[in-house]
Amino acid sequence: MGKLEEIEPMALPRWVSIPLGLLFTPITMVCVIGSGSLLLAPNVPRTLLTMSLGTLFLAGSLWMFYISLRLLTVSPKKNKRLISPLGLKIIALVFATIPIISIFLGTFWEKPIIHSVMTLAYITIIVRLLGLAKNRSEDVKADGRSDWL
Repeated sequence: MGKLEEIEPMALPRWVSIPLGLLFTPITMVCVIGSGSLLLAPNVPRTLLTMSLGTLFLAGSLWMFYISLRLLTVSPKKNKRLISPLGLKIIALVFATIPIISIFLGTFWEKPIIHSVMTLAYITIIVRLLGLAKNRSEDVKADGRSDWL
């Protein structure tokens, strides 16, 4: 249990999670509407790249909206976590793709020192998220719960 307490942050108290949920829910709802309108905008050419990016933005916005709603509805006293182990792995995958995409787009070579420092920060975030996901999945398996929620 000591190893889990080192990596797993403390749950937010209810008096913090409700105001954060009230703050983030309307903002993420606007993001859902905006990213959904990107898919339907008449002046944007419908190419594979624009449709896939629009779908990716919409999925991310919907997921963040779901997380902000969970801030309002899930009590931290129950043994539920805000983000599941699968969600943490998906976030780590997104952070892993950022440096790779910057190399392909050529932005990495414009300012290589800054992007190298940022890549080291992304690697640190990835390692932390994967360690947290591993501990949560062990916790989920020990309790017999599903890791989808």
